[in-house]
Amino acid sequence: MSVSPFFNPKRDSQLGEMMRDMGGMQRRLMPISGTFNPMTDDSEIMNSNDKFAVNLNVSNFKPEELKVNLEGRQLSIQGEHDVENEHGASRKSFSRMILLPEDVDITSVATNLSNDGKLCIEAPKLEGVCGRSVPVKEASMDHHHIE
Repeated sequence: MSVSPFFNPKRDSQLGEMMRDMGGMQRRLMPISGTFNPMTDDSEIMNSNDKFAVNLNVSNFKPEELKVNLEGRQLSIQGEHDVENEHGASRKSFSRMILLPEDVDITSVATNLSNDGKLCIEAPKLEGVCGRSVPVKEASMDHHHIE
């Protein structure tokens, strides 16, 4: 809960500036609408040996209201929807940042929006990046440990 409705510092004071910054951070971290949160409403992140996938329910948004960007390994998903009616105007929005694992082929990231509003973002895993088990051998009396 924000303290802004109960406390209104002067605009040009340091405290006022800090409150504006905190409000901006809060808006970036949480959706503006209290009823829509794509990371809890029908959403999932899957990270298997074959692929990485993010599935979001974005049925409240039109395709042109969605943005998916990739900078390096940082995946950014945003949606913004304006609603106007006889009572006024409001805006629903969300923003999510996901750091893709090192073994994801970032050149093959693809999106798909289904007719029922499910956004799927997925990418295959890189081949040959899999880890391997390294056996632990007991040292014999002839071998010395590394110092």
